Amino acid sequence: MTPTPALKLKRLSAIVLAALAGWGAQAQAHMVWVERDGTAPQARAYFGEWAEDVREKAGGFLDMIKGPQAFGTDMGKAYAVTRKNDHLEIAATGSGDVRLVEALLPRDDKAKGGKSRTVFHAKAGRAETASKLDFEIVPTASNANTFVLTHKGQPVPKTEVTVFGPPKWSKVLHTDAEGRFLITTPWKGRYVIETAYQDNTAGESGGTAFDRSRHVGTLSFEVAEGLPWLPAN
Repeated sequence: MTPTPALKLKRLSAIVLAALAGWGAQAQAHMVWVERDGTAPQARAYFGEWAEDVREKAGGFLDMIKGPQAFGTDMGKAYAVTRKNDHLEIAATGSGDVRLVEALLPRDDKAKGGKSRTVFHAKAGRAETASKLDFEIVPTASNANTFVLTHKGQPVPKTEVTVFGPPKWSKVLHTDAEGRFLITTPWKGRYVIETAYQDNTAGESGGTAFDRSRHVGTLSFEVAEGLPWLPAN
């Protein structure tokens, strides 16, 4: 039996809706993080899951990151961002921390009602002790293991934070009443910290009103000295 045009259109609509729903779920599950190797001039931003080695690619879910803005210490001077196959290349300068921000367009939120938007705040490096992003993990001293989670410069207390170590080990912590938390870094290599916060302030983005924002923050840094991590053969 040959499908009628109406049936074909119905099937196509179902496929499109399923794809859009998948993109929304992917944004909720994924994070953006930035990596910089030492004082190399370039930094790389990835969209995916660091611990699971998932890095989305151009032509796929990486295309959800449509208008990233990257900065160093001076938030008034943006770095150029170039789209590559599985990452975004940031033309950073100097040796300071590198930051990237991406705000997705608001989407219908079936769980909470109305519309929600997701904002990614990613940083590589823990040298600077002043918060620059609206949502940021800030060390209490340069290269320290004690951090303060801030939203618009104010501490965020009693919030879950996940720390990923070089062996893809992870540990869940919580900020204290002053937004602080302490981590340990026994291994040599890269660490990534991830956290999220819901801001119930309504607003508008891209001409679309939203009821709340879900901020996803990450911090990536390398530890030069520590126990070596040798992956299993």
